Amino acid sequence: MVEAFEIDSQARMVEFKGDTVTVDTNKVLVYILHSTKTIYLWRGKNAAIFEKLLGTRVAAKLSHTYPSYRIRPISEGNEPAAFLHLIGTPLK
Repeated sequence: MVEAFEIDSQARMVEFKGDTVTVDTNKVLVYILHSTKTIYLWRGKNAAIFEKLLGTRVAAKLSHTYPSYRIRPISEGNEPAAFLHLIGTPLK
């Protein structure tokens, strides 16, 4: 199961509705992949510095909710293959 969220300007996680999530160079996104116990924090190249900072804070809070999960920060353009595979697949 994958949960996907956008970090808004007030450090709230806005859940994506629908089957797929499109990455946007202006946004900071969080993907929680329960099958591998991984939290991906994806930061778009053109996202505001403030939003990137908020994303880091949100990921830190998530580490309290999911203490056994690993946080993987990712900058746009440096995505690992596992993440690229994740965003190319519909959410379940």
